[in-house]
Amino acid sequence: MKKIVLLLSSVLLFCLPGFLFSAEISERKDLAIFGLTYYSYDIPDSVLGYVDSSISHVFINLKRFNVLGYGNYRIESRDIDDFIKRIRETQAAKAKEAGTYDEKFGTVVISGEDFDRIVGSFLVVLPSLSNYSVGIEQTEVKSGFTTRIVDSYVVDIVVDMTFVNVREGTQEESVRITGRGGGVNLDRANKQAVDSAISMLSYRIRQIDAFKIKSGVIRTRGDTLYFELGKNIGVKPGDEYEVMTKQEIGKTGRIVELPTGFVRVKKVYPDVTEAKVVFQKEKITEGDQLIEVASLGVQVSIHAGVMKVDIPDMDYDIILGDDLDAPPFTSQYYISLKQSQKDYAPVAGFRISKNLGYRFKGIFDGTAILNFPLFAGIGELGASASFNKRRMSFELGVQGGVIYMTTFQHDLEQRGLLETLRIEKTTIDFDQDPVLNIYGISIGLKGGAGVRFLIKPNAAIRAGVNYRLYTPIKNWRIKIQETSGSTKDSVTIDSDSDNIDDTIDSEGMKQVKLSGYELNMSF
Repeated sequence: MKKIVLLLSSVLLFCLPGFLFSAEISERKDLAIFGLTYYSYDIPDSVLGYVDSSISHVFINLKRFNVLGYGNYRIESRDIDDFIKRIRETQAAKAKEAGTYDEKFGTVVISGEDFDRIVGSFLVVLPSLSNYSVGIEQTEVKSGFTTRIVDSYVVDIVVDMTFVNVREGTQEESVRITGRGGGVNLDRANKQAVDSAISMLSYRIRQIDAFKIKSGVIRTRGDTLYFELGKNIGVKPGDEYEVMTKQEIGKTGRIVELPTGFVRVKKVYPDVTEAKVVFQKEKITEGDQLIEVASLGVQVSIHAGVMKVDIPDMDYDIILGDDLDAPPFTSQYYISLKQSQKDYAPVAGFRISKNLGYRFKGIFDGTAILNFPLFAGIGELGASASFNKRRMSFELGVQGGVIYMTTFQHDLEQRGLLETLRIEKTTIDFDQDPVLNIYGISIGLKGGAGVRFLIKPNAAIRAGVNYRLYTPIKNWRIKIQETSGSTKDSVTIDSDSDNIDDTIDSEGMKQVKLSGYELNMSF
């Protein structure tokens, strides 16, 4: 480790004077954050304070600013122009007696000492509440034979954030964030709404050019390059940067910066960062400009393929009979299952992956087994590791998950003379349009490998192979439910219930296995 630090330090000392004059290097700058202006909205003090602290924490966690908190000052949007005008005046001529004057904007009084510090900062953040509303939704909750009405709160919040460039005395940018929260507890709904809005703030901030980290290449070695800045300004493993190279347009003499490459951060030191080249149109050299590419750190992909299944032939009727009837049942309901034998089934789904650094990701797969009438949905959560070489990546992953297989709801047909069917002391009335759903659950593990090719930033194709090891589905559940009438009775039985006819015309539900290989392609 000492050798690495000495090497990087020597690289900095030797290389910086020679070529970094051409690349812009970000510096840690002062940022003044005012309190949330809320106009006439009746917002609880606890929510107001939580918004203020949440906004400050986002800027602090970015590590690229010295955050100066002025939560006790709240400037309304209509006074921003006057605020900027006063900044310009102050920059032109300081007050005769420093620290003795006050500046008033609406109901806000800013002390002279604070005003001097604010004017000396790089940017001023002025958040204002554009909407805060609390609604109530009523839902029915059934408990046994009792139905009660439960009130749930729905909170909507909209915050506009104006960024004032103090040095230029101009309104630089404006960002709007929105959030919604809900629940039977108002405090919890408020917190959820604020958290929802704030969750996107870091990404929105990093999209603003003034907030992006900029640096220059100080050394290249094969697919590895080093650039100035590191942990001290918020660079993290997995961050991505675009490489900009100065080029002359034709023979006009006009010099412009054009994107010529893309790199991903591998290791971060206090003041220096090591990155890997993902692709380059032209050779990356010392002095090339690097500009941060804002990312949520989350990728969404869609996939399709085929997987091994073992679904036996169930092309017959599922017949239900009354508690009091002996086979062959004088009162019957039934559905025609029409499930043919299957060895393979098509699949389609999506993947959400979250960067956990340069190499690792947290992953969630949602996959549908497109078999009918027995349709299945799979939810799988786990992690993967990537081994990267330029645009190509080899990925290994492991996940645990749950398979839910169902027939969906089917209308019940009637056999026999009676209009009702009594199952486990519950009476199902044929006049109230009963439906039936058969479902089963399986749990297990999935291991997978894939090859990924990056087409361009945020666009890639992947070929993968997975192997699932899941428990077989043999303990099916059958739910019968009325869909009309005032009571809408329902009952759930097992697939081995005495109410199911297992004669030659109805063999009941058989065991289904969903373990085996899956091949897929994703984008």
